[in-house]
Amino acid sequence: MINNDYLFCDIGIDSVGFYAPKYYIKLKDLAVERNVDPGKFKKGLMVHEMRIPEVNEDIISLGIKAGYQALVKGGISPKSIDALFVGTETITYAVKSVSNIFAELLGISTNSVCQDVYNACAGGTLALLNAIALVEKDIIKKALVISVDISSYQVGSPSEATQGSGAIALVISKNPRVATFGEKFGKVSGNVDDFFRPANEKNAKVFGHYSVNTYLNFQLKAYDDLINNIGDFHADYYTFHAPFSKLPIKIMQQIIQKRWIKHIQNLPKVKKNQIKSSILKKLDYLMHDITVLPEWLYLKLKERGYSSETLETISNKLIANVKSKVLPQLRVPSHFGNSYNASIWSQIVFIMEEYSHVNDVIYFGSYGSGATCISGLLKVQKRFKEIVSKHPKINDFIENKERKTIQEYEKIKAGKFLPKTVLGEIVEHEKNNKRGFTLHFCDEGCILPNIEGLNHCPKGHSGLHEKFFPLYAVLKSEPIVNPNENNLNYLYNGLVRIAGNVKQGASLEYEIRRLENKEETNFNAIGLLNWSPLYYPVQKIY
Repeated sequence: MINNDYLFCDIGIDSVGFYAPKYYIKLKDLAVERNVDPGKFKKGLMVHEMRIPEVNEDIISLGIKAGYQALVKGGISPKSIDALFVGTETITYAVKSVSNIFAELLGISTNSVCQDVYNACAGGTLALLNAIALVEKDIIKKALVISVDISSYQVGSPSEATQGSGAIALVISKNPRVATFGEKFGKVSGNVDDFFRPANEKNAKVFGHYSVNTYLNFQLKAYDDLINNIGDFHADYYTFHAPFSKLPIKIMQQIIQKRWIKHIQNLPKVKKNQIKSSILKKLDYLMHDITVLPEWLYLKLKERGYSSETLETISNKLIANVKSKVLPQLRVPSHFGNSYNASIWSQIVFIMEEYSHVNDVIYFGSYGSGATCISGLLKVQKRFKEIVSKHPKINDFIENKERKTIQEYEKIKAGKFLPKTVLGEIVEHEKNNKRGFTLHFCDEGCILPNIEGLNHCPKGHSGLHEKFFPLYAVLKSEPIVNPNENNLNYLYNGLVRIAGNVKQGASLEYEIRRLENKEETNFNAIGLLNWSPLYYPVQKIY
């Protein structure tokens, strides 16, 4: 094995977390409803399902659970985190960082750096670069980077089938347990109008073929720039941002055809039916992570004297040898859709959870429209399984979901499908093991900062309450009718909101949902958002 340690630094991923909405639709259902050939989605885009957030489920709802899982899996105290970065393009406020909201909800130290990074789908990767640089300079010790998005396109538009949502969280530190980053990165940026979302609009817009060509162009240039910086390299997996699952395959084929072809041209000519193990090893080195043997490779080898029988042997060997490593991460975008900033890093975490081994090298090409592309390498560390083997894993979210009809999906998109809630008294579940969230709020339920001198409500509401909400709980009382969703007085009376048709004794899991008072009369408070716990019935406790 070639020693490649010189390519990597001592800073990287120390822990991981993932979260996604439970609602989903089948893309074949959408195809039927839109009078589109289902093959266009299944084969053309390689997408099967799409995750849909509830009406009040936003990036705070998703990101807080991913961030919390990263802390819990790593056994990391929130107070040891001294930087929290968020990569997103799903803006909650035009002015006010969501990173500060996450820091409060997760109990991160107030002596920390908080920053949102907006750069289309590359924001999360740029946030990671910030974290790496600050750790390297010893300005911070540990950073929590949350990449979270909800992609949205117009109902009935060509891009509708590529919607999706999800959140990934990574803890960055020196001497990480999971993976280290390469010393250098590839990078390319330019002013390209391939994709945009106008201010104050929910749905993004994209120039189909032009956007695809931009993506391919920038990915190749970022790959080239990395090689210019570090020389030729070997990777066990190649991951790319996935607006839809077919695009990573397209760019991988481009890399082979336009960058690796010189290796094929250098293969020796042979007599018919002659095959050498050294040639197989050479091809295996180049092709171990490719889903198909491209037609051009067949033709190139045939030109150099390989018989059809020999070519079939090579092809079968390659396919058999790579079956478990053929871009397995595409299972993520095919089930969750395009989660924008979370897309590439959730794929990388999926590889490490399900496929990788110690010392495996993962290449990544992180693309953000507009456009920026960052490429780099990760090396899997000896202790990675201590973290990535813990549940819930991404496969758990793939399996645990709730199917919605296209009509229900359209109502959710229109904001007209709110879950019914009840109130109830809860107790900590016997398997909870003290996990949970501590919130500070006023008499009206507005979340307050845990900062002495500022822990009062700017709206003028009275009261200051501190309450611990367990991650897993049991409904102790009979369900109580909830007449007013926006009245949060119940919080300090020992009650919580609970979604679904629940009965006394039901097991529940903590989530949080956005609240917005549409009848606010305080001029300066209009548009100010709030979030409140909402427990959901749960079948499996991790």
